[in-house]
Amino acid sequence: MVLNPVCLNANVRDFYFMEVRSVDRNLQLANEAFKKEQWQQAAQFYEQEYQSAPSEKINHLLVKSLFEDHQYKMAYTVMMDNLNSYLMDGQHVILMVRVLLVNHQLLMAHVLTATVPHLPAEVGQLLFQAEEEARQKPGFRKDYQTFYQLSALTLNQQQQAFEKGKQLPLGEWVTATKALLIDPFVKPIIRVSLLEMVQKLKLKERFTFRWLDNKNYEVAGNQLKSLAEVKKVGILERTLQAMLGDHDPMTQQLYQNELGLQVTLLYPFIDRAIPDPQAWVTRLIQGDQEQSAALPTAYSVEWWQRKLSQIMSEMTGT
Repeated sequence: MVLNPVCLNANVRDFYFMEVRSVDRNLQLANEAFKKEQWQQAAQFYEQEYQSAPSEKINHLLVKSLFEDHQYKMAYTVMMDNLNSYLMDGQHVILMVRVLLVNHQLLMAHVLTATVPHLPAEVGQLLFQAEEEARQKPGFRKDYQTFYQLSALTLNQQQQAFEKGKQLPLGEWVTATKALLIDPFVKPIIRVSLLEMVQKLKLKERFTFRWLDNKNYEVAGNQLKSLAEVKKVGILERTLQAMLGDHDPMTQQLYQNELGLQVTLLYPFIDRAIPDPQAWVTRLIQGDQEQSAALPTAYSVEWWQRKLSQIMSEMTGT
């Protein structure tokens, strides 16, 4: 609700105008410091302004000031508040890439710039320079080897190596990922996470991916859909919601979480595994109607859900 100063009593109105004047003064001082390239002062005043009246413009000015003042982690944190706004023009794309690279987020820089139709030439130069510098660091070979050989690690360690791998140059990351996507000892959730990164990078190369049926399939990186773009996921969620209408919110959330993990693990062939959403959700809620020692038919609803249940149990240690 926007306050109307006319409707306020005298004390509140005075306080209101003091606040407005304070904000205006902060912005004036911030702009003056920015023009003089007094980055620390500019950052301080813009931060006060951002706390009281956040906006895209103030976010950009604050991030620029923090970056120039070498407050790189803070610049990254503030930028992430409104990341998409940095993709609107070349000047802010360059600032975004600079902030990402100084925080060692090489892969994220490639992911975000992959969505920009016309990249400034400077972006390519920044990425090339950052990757060359990364290769010269003392721990580079060890980090690359750890990522390349993460299949020898526990699930938690694989997750850590996966995240650390985002700091590798794109070429090395792709080389390692091609091997990891078909490695049977890489945990399924990690293989899927790697493939989702391939999708976000819009890579034109072809990749071989070991799916949950333990068979290899070839996919083109730039033809993969994101999980959010798979229509079957929305159908499954609506079906689940309709069937759980009378259940309490906690029960609904538990099933939603389980379904979300199921479709993630089945990526990118969700449609292939779930031709009948109604049957899938019914089985998810009701479980096995009859206990049987016989193995279910391969690729049936029961077969898939037993396989997924086993994988998820291994993930949670239950």
